[in-house]
Amino acid sequence: MKLVAEDIRKRTIQSKEEIKFPSSSAYHLIVLTARAKGEKQLGDAATDDEELTLQLDDKTLPKLGSKILIDSPAAINGGRLHNLSKTVYLLTFLQGKDHKLILNTDNPPGTATFERLAIYALDPTDKLTLEPKIQAEDGDRRPWLVFILDNTPLENVNITVAYSRRKRDSDDVKIKIDGQTQGNLLRSIKHFLWYFVGSLVPLVSPTRRESQTFTTNFLSGLHYIEIDADRMPVLEEITFIFGDELSSPKRIPTVDDPKWTGDFYDDTEVMLLARLILGEAENQPEDTKIGVGFTVLNRLKKKNPNWGYSVRQIILKDYQYDGMWNKNTYQKVRDPLDDTSEKRKSEWLESYNVAVGVLSGTVFDTTNGATNFHSFKDLKDFPIWATKETYKIRLGDIYFYELEK
Repeated sequence: MKLVAEDIRKRTIQSKEEIKFPSSSAYHLIVLTARAKGEKQLGDAATDDEELTLQLDDKTLPKLGSKILIDSPAAINGGRLHNLSKTVYLLTFLQGKDHKLILNTDNPPGTATFERLAIYALDPTDKLTLEPKIQAEDGDRRPWLVFILDNTPLENVNITVAYSRRKRDSDDVKIKIDGQTQGNLLRSIKHFLWYFVGSLVPLVSPTRRESQTFTTNFLSGLHYIEIDADRMPVLEEITFIFGDELSSPKRIPTVDDPKWTGDFYDDTEVMLLARLILGEAENQPEDTKIGVGFTVLNRLKKKNPNWGYSVRQIILKDYQYDGMWNKNTYQKVRDPLDDTSEKRKSEWLESYNVAVGVLSGTVFDTTNGATNFHSFKDLKDFPIWATKETYKIRLGDIYFYELEK
């Protein structure tokens, strides 16, 4: 998995907040942790519990078989949580382009607490194993974790938890799959609805680590796997077996088949950078190509909104990298092997290999920090920002400069 966005700014959510993030065309795992208070915790003036509901672009996450968002397994419900945290995992396919996660609070607004968001892009896979090793906050029986599968098949899921026998009240874990509680026939009637029961652990060894596989045979659709907690169990590991490989339903361009799909957001970052290098530095020495590639990373380090906050945003920013849009390079960046000559093939492969080296950190920056470049040979055509103060180096026919913005 590759982390593509993260937000760890703990804050109160107002009536609505949108968190925007970029993506490629791939399956993504979105992990959100938040908490909400119950009506009694809010004081005498309160008339309702806090509730936070989630929406991804135009996609809502309702109760199964309905359109109701309130009390959905995906919601953060203060009446059940009583200000304890809940973590939501959403596995879904996202088309390339920017997306937004929308957080909405119910009445009273402005009180639910956002704690952390992480968004990961997944490589094609037929199995996903997570090792969160997350411990529930100490509290009575309540929602703890939910795993949401959106249009994703699933053959089975294996859940590994650690739970303990404690004085007075022990750790318990309940498993619900699409609303159905997974009872354990080995438990007594008293504990039947709780799959892992701490009070049944021997006193001589009060903590147990246990795994269980649940067969689901889900077809693609919306599915919920809910884990409730009593006291402080730990989710050690969870493995999803999909049966078929999760991969993009669209063709993803590769180095051997680089023709674009009609949308650059279907490209990986490596493919995008390779196109940029070919468009800007074809027939230039390798160190020049490396320099062109590093201008993207050097802009990324500046964290300037005028350039963008990701490799993808920076490369596709309007009126920035002329080689991506210029009519003279338009065709070759969209279909690098449309020209079948050995020279073009060699230039494309070198551009791609340079892009891999730049993004993996296996080559060094030949420009020592440049963010901009040009290839004009006539001094009168130099851009206004090309000054002695910003100049860094000339490589091949290209002059490199470092700008702050």
